[in-house]
Amino acid sequence: LGMFWVRQAKDALDQMAQPATPQREIGVYVLEDDPAQTLEDTAGYAYGGVEAGAGSLALVGQALGQEPPWQEYPTAFALADALGKGERQAAVLEVAYQQSLSDARGYEWAETGMRQVGSLYVEEEAPLPSVPQEAPERFVVYLSGSDTFGPVSTLARSDVNILAAVNTREKRLFLLATPRDFYVSFSQTGGAMDKLTHAGIYGVEASVDALETLYGVDIAYYLRMNFTGFVEVIDALGGVSVYSDREFTVENIRTYQQGYNQLTGIEALAFARERMSFPEGDYQRAQNQMEVIRAVVEKASTPAVLGGFSSLLQAVEGNFETNLPQDQVLALASAMGGDWQVETYTASGYSAYRETYSMPGQELYVILPDQASVEQAAALLEETLAA
Repeated sequence: LGMFWVRQAKDALDQMAQPATPQREIGVYVLEDDPAQTLEDTAGYAYGGVEAGAGSLALVGQALGQEPPWQEYPTAFALADALGKGERQAAVLEVAYQQSLSDARGYEWAETGMRQVGSLYVEEEAPLPSVPQEAPERFVVYLSGSDTFGPVSTLARSDVNILAAVNTREKRLFLLATPRDFYVSFSQTGGAMDKLTHAGIYGVEASVDALETLYGVDIAYYLRMNFTGFVEVIDALGGVSVYSDREFTVENIRTYQQGYNQLTGIEALAFARERMSFPEGDYQRAQNQMEVIRAVVEKASTPAVLGGFSSLLQAVEGNFETNLPQDQVLALASAMGGDWQVETYTASGYSAYRETYSMPGQELYVILPDQASVEQAAALLEETLAA
């Protein structure tokens, strides 16, 4: 049985360490009250796209069997305006950008007023962080959670941005959460400012670059998952017991009590994503995300996890990507026993509206980093690694 598990584990690790080619999801959108239900139903519609989205017309033409009437617009906001006013009947826009439309004042309607009727996929090469040659005892892992279901290789906004400073010698784990709306820059922006969540659209290397620049730390590894992987792993663990510092309700999911809550995968996902229930908004969401990670670490450190080991490996396959080499994973696994000291911190800042590199033309809600908080976070990272 042990040999069977070892083979399964090796297969899962091989798959995680060999991510599929990144792909972009291009969505076809109509207004919510439009009769079209599928992409095929939009045959004959007047289409609109964004000037920077080269190739979208050809993709739609291939899917419909003929190129539709087409008009290009300078920004995603201009395209949304055209759709809302009836100048265009269908809009072609990368899903990640459509999801960001409602972040702008005056475009809140886009969240429920636009309905996706089709998807088109484009493969794209995206750089990945380099991998250390050895398996260090102290290192930093970037934990990235993309806000999408389906293939983990789909480039999407980074909904979760947590740095885990790991010290296997001292059994210390420090989790640093950075709000997704932090106003930062990364290599692709050429010095312009953008939201941290938008870095995920350009690949995991862009997110790593943004966080390394922000905190002045080397990030050795990354582990990326999406909603599908999150739900399946939690369920494979048999659920987790997550602490909530207050009572709140997520509609159609459940009410979370103050104290510990035993959660299924979908309940843990709703817990980690909710922000509208809290006056602190994204700050509380970041804290809840770290509580879920703490619960997963505690559950994975118990002998009980062995009973569901096979299911856990099946959940991992296809839903995670990482540059953690097998030697490092095995070193972590051997250190998982016993009690770990888990500490958390959430970087803070000030609410504002600013134009962003990825969504020009309108000001979006952002968080301007508080320099004192950033320096405190960097010091805590260094303290964990130096212990």
